[in-house]
Amino acid sequence: MLMNRFCTFLLLLLGISTTLHAAELAIPAFTGDGEPSKRLTSLREIRFQYVVEQKTDYSCGAAALATLLRYAFARPITENDVIVGMFNGANAEQVRKQGFSMLDMKRYVNSLQLRASGFVTGVEKLPSLRIPVIIMLDVNGYKHFVVLKLATKDSVFIADPALGNRSLRMDEFKRQWNGVLLAVAGPGYRPNTPLRRIPAILSARSAVNSMQPVELAELVEYGFLHSDFF
Repeated sequence: MLMNRFCTFLLLLLGISTTLHAAELAIPAFTGDGEPSKRLTSLREIRFQYVVEQKTDYSCGAAALATLLRYAFARPITENDVIVGMFNGANAEQVRKQGFSMLDMKRYVNSLQLRASGFVTGVEKLPSLRIPVIIMLDVNGYKHFVVLKLATKDSVFIADPALGNRSLRMDEFKRQWNGVLLAVAGPGYRPNTPLRRIPAILSARSAVNSMQPVELAELVEYGFLHSDFF
């Protein structure tokens, strides 16, 4: 119930309708007695394409990490898998009150024989990112983890576990982001991950660059600083 209220609040806050669903469209048959139908994809399904939707108030971090692992590393991991994995060694009561932290995520990712590292940077560096990363936004007081898919000079595209795929103007994003990101690297990364697939705003050159894997050390070369917090 709390999760439904939280999502409804964010949806209303952002002016997103909650009433659109998939439907069956009847197509008149030219011959025979049958009435073929074609399933229409709802706007909600499109919004949550390649996004693991969070099921609880405290699991946006787990859903964001599941989104990254499933669609960038082809790991068949669910939100619940991540929750169970991150609960190991975590303070259960603190998690229920405050949610998971990036440190919890880092520990879990490392347990999968992948490498996770935190970085601190400014928004001007984000367009140079070639991989999706996890960030935390402050949405009117709500601390909320999302996957940052890619950024341009003017906009940021995110996979939001509560609201699905959406974009933010850079000026709006700057007010919500704390400058910290969690990057994951290791075997199995999909250079053609759908989390980087925004064809309308990719130039030919950036499309080529986005197809190349990146090592965590490269982020330092781009001006990203290792986080001292986790």
